[in-house]
Amino acid sequence: MLQHLIQPAFGYTAESLSGVDGQRNLCVEYGSYYFTILVYNQDKSVIQIETYVLKEGVDAYTLEYILNTDTYKNEIFNEVILVANGPDVSLVPQKYFKAHISDSIYESIHGDQDEVDVTFDQVEQWELVNVFGVDKNIHHFLHGMYPQTKVMHFVSLALLAIFKNNLEDLDAFAKLYFSPNYITIVLIKGAQLQFAQSLYYETTEDAIYLLLNLFDKHRIDLTDVKTLVSGYIDEDSATWKELRKYILDIDFEQAPIQPSVSDKDNAVSTHFFTPHLHVLQCV
Repeated sequence: MLQHLIQPAFGYTAESLSGVDGQRNLCVEYGSYYFTILVYNQDKSVIQIETYVLKEGVDAYTLEYILNTDTYKNEIFNEVILVANGPDVSLVPQKYFKAHISDSIYESIHGDQDEVDVTFDQVEQWELVNVFGVDKNIHHFLHGMYPQTKVMHFVSLALLAIFKNNLEDLDAFAKLYFSPNYITIVLIKGAQLQFAQSLYYETTEDAIYLLLNLFDKHRIDLTDVKTLVSGYIDEDSATWKELRKYILDIDFEQAPIQPSVSDKDNAVSTHFFTPHLHVLQCV
């Protein structure tokens, strides 16, 4: 990939990054095919968001290039959070979890071929522990640049956001977060978590099949379940149109900002930003 061609696919800026050093914070979120860079104040208000979609996948060299652009290279951040958004998560009941078996849990389910650092999040609101892998090269680079870096997983933060914001919907509730080639599904039934995982898909048919099969497996009534959708899905897309055919109570989850994009000829809906803002709310 030619680094000089790396540009944000879309972004939002609330104000200048200038200000008192150490009063701003940085959150780097990555999935299989994207980086999102969030800069925010101590009160969690957004200063800037940039999302980079990368067809060849993410790596530490691309992140280094992004963070050494004029936007970020001279900034001093108080706290730095690295949010992994990959499919290799394992939710373990809190009462059965022991920290020293994290590697064994991860490797027994996901194998030992990927270069990852195995870690875990305590998801106390759901009495769960999320064991996951974070890309070793990305993690080591960011920690080397910012020794204060902490690591969390998107699914952990999504579960916390649902607990905070959607308690009234927990009898039959689903959230769908779309990212490039992945859909993260969180499914609640009877106030109990049924499913929380990222699944790979290539076509509209793939996404619809995965979702309907999951609902059927958990005996979710498509006429009753409240479903909120956000992330990289266009309201004119075939996927959105097909979702509306099957699910009665479905809507986009809007973000409380007015976005701007790098390409002024394209419009980005506010729900593109919603997953990242929920992450920010919960870190």
